[in-house]
This record gives sequence, C-alpha cells and structure tokens, in this order.
Amino acid sequence: MDRKAAVIAVGNEVVHGFIVDSNSAWLSQSLAELGFDVQFHMAVTDRLPDLTRRLKTALDEGLLIVTTGGIGPTVDDRTREAAAAALGVDLKLDLDDLARLQERYAAMARKFPEGSERQCMRPEGARLVPNAFGTASCFLARHGAGGIAAVPGVPREMMGVWNEELRKAVIEEFGLPNRYHSRELRVFGLPESDLNNRVRDLLESPQAEGAILVDDAVIRLRWRVQAETDDEVERKLRPLLTDARSRLGDLVFAEGDVSLEQATVDALRQAGLHVACAESCTGGLIAHLLTNVAGSSDVLLESAVTYSNEAKHARLGVFKKTLKEHGAVSEQTATEMARGMLKTNGADLAVAVTGIAGPTGGTPDKPVGTVWLAAAMGSDVRTWHLRVPGDRELVKSRTARTALNTLRLAALNGKLPEAISHWVSPP
Repeated sequence: MDRKAAVIAVGNEVVHGFIVDSNSAWLSQSLAELGFDVQFHMAVTDRLPDLTRRLKTALDEGLLIVTTGGIGPTVDDRTREAAAAALGVDLKLDLDDLARLQERYAAMARKFPEGSERQCMRPEGARLVPNAFGTASCFLARHGAGGIAAVPGVPREMMGVWNEELRKAVIEEFGLPNRYHSRELRVFGLPESDLNNRVRDLLESPQAEGAILVDDAVIRLRWRVQAETDDEVERKLRPLLTDARSRLGDLVFAEGDVSLEQATVDALRQAGLHVACAESCTGGLIAHLLTNVAGSSDVLLESAVTYSNEAKHARLGVFKKTLKEHGAVSEQTATEMARGMLKTNGADLAVAVTGIAGPTGGTPDKPVGTVWLAAAMGSDVRTWHLRVPGDRELVKSRTARTALNTLRLAALNGKLPEAISHWVSPP
C-alpha cells in the first residue's frame, strides 16, 4: 500500500518570511527514504483554528503529517492543542515525562520555568518520542492510514530527534515499504527549455518519475523510483542515465551530488593541468569556487583580481593602447589578460574575465551583463562574448561558473572548447 505524507511548518515567523523553512525540504527527503510519497509542504500560522483545520484535512486524506515547530513552552506554541483537536482526543499531561524534565532542570541547577509542563503534553494515545536535543518532548499519533508526528522547529533539534528516535518509531508504526531512490545528472551550458526538448521522452518514461531542477544555472536532471534493492534501482534507472549522457555529451559534468567546481578540479587533476585566473568583474569568485574544493592546490597556481585598468596593465601586461582604444570590457583586453596570466607563472591553462556586472556602468553598446571571457592554452587563445542576464550577484556567479566550465572542457578534451555556455552571443 502506498504511504503518503505531508510536512507542515508551524509558526507566524515562518509564514511571514522571518525564518526560512529549510526543515520541510530535509524532512521530505527523509520521509522519501522510508518510502513515503510526500504530497505537499505547508506553512501555517500559530492560530489554533487554522492549524487544527489544516491538520484535520490532511488526516482525512490518510496522510502522515510531520509538523515542525509549535511544541515549546510559550503561549503561541499551539501544535499540541491543534493535533489533539484534529485527532478528536484530549490533550494529556505525561507525569513521568514531566518528572524527567524537572530532573533535567535540577541537574543543570536551574529553576523549572513556570508553564514548561506544556512541553510534556501530548494527544491521548499518542506515542512519546523523546527529545535529547531540547526540552520539548515530541510525539507520534497514529490515525487510520496516517497520523501526526510533531518535532521541534529548531533545525538541529528536528534533525536530531528524527535521526535518533522518530525515524525508527515511524518504521515500527507504518512498516518499511519499497523506498524511494533517486539518481541525477548535473548539466551546465544549456537552457532548461532546450534540455527538456532533448530528453523529454526520458523524463516521461513510465519506468521512473523524471524532473528538471535548476540552481543558479546548474541543471539537475533527476529520476526517482520505488525499489527494494540497489540492483532494482540500477535496472530501472541506469538505461535512462546512459541514454541521457549519450544525448548530452560533455554538457553533463557529473552524476550525483557533485558541484561544478568539484568536477572542474577533478578534470584538471586527471589531465595533470595547472591553471591560473585573471579576474575583473567576478572579483575573485572563480578562484573562490575552485578553492572551496579540497585539494584544489593540486591544480590552481594563482589568481589575480585586476579590477582597475592600471592593474590590468601592471600585472597582466595589457597594453595601455588596448585599454584606451577598446576599453576594459572588450575582446582585445580579455585576450591580453589571458595571455599575460599564462606567461607569468608557468600555468598550462589560464582563464580571464572582464565585464559589466551592474547595476551601473552599462551603455547602449555594452549593457549590463556584457562579459568577455578568454582562455589561453599553450599558443592557443580563444575569446567568447557573453550576455549574462540578472542582477550584479547573478552576473558574477554565472560568469564565474561559465569560466569553470571552460576550464573543465579544456581539461577533458585537451584543447580549448568552442561551446561553453548558452550565454555566448552569436558571432
């Protein structure tokens, strides 16, 4: 039988945006690992009628609802009351649990706060789920095909309670049906719509549930199946992954949870290449991303942030005439930046970027988002004219990742690539 679940984050601070709800994503993945099909996430205010109604509706649908937040000692913590009302039972004080909490305060030489006994209340018939990470006890109440499980809103406590207590309680209560397993390919350099057109039939395969996820220009091509064993997962998903790889080629930079910077460092290390970076508009972000990877010292020799014209000339040897006639943001300047960087440190490969990140500085001929990227490898130098959409932060981020992809492709193929990103303007 299919197991279905939902996650409800409780609290005005979540609904109103003062706290970002990361708990729901984490809990959804954890529930999927146990074979639950998560139907929705929801943030609900502390108002008792609203919360009770949402819980009751989800219970009527046969869902296991995991609530996060609202089980503390203050007057606006109303998850316990709402859960009892939705379940149609009384809210009971667990005297043994209260005694344990009082002993805990005594061991810390602290006075037991008035009203803290609320944290030891749970719906009648609900199972106590201990919380070794905080003072609020948690609970699991079965109701038909579903039920309510309540955990704290503090992420550290929530994850601790799930991993130490609630996960095994859910397995004992609901069993462990076929678990959900996922595999994904990570892609860079292609628009989401174009990628969809290339692999649409694979995403719609009856063999698995397919999806496209985008995170700062990196696309995750993901499939999910229910299966009992790893062999069954491979049998169902490997053909889809293999087919997608054959269609996308070097656009795929990794399988699984691997960042573009990690894939770049791995490719450079395998090729035995040392690199250097000359950065203007990215302000050192290319080097920052590379050095986020442990072991990047194996491949990165140097990075220079040559933001001013004077620095471009003094550090990289860009001719003053080039800067005067063509400007800092130009094909000629980017080319000389890459060549200059390659000459000065013995690197095998150099990348250089210069552009207008905005929000000011753009002109009709060179609007915000105009970037020139150059790479030098041996005697070969190649430049690309990018038009990168977005605000300043996005222009910097997407330019830096395009530079990483250029390094990765050069390492894979032993030569400078032709296609690096869909932001390259047509010649």
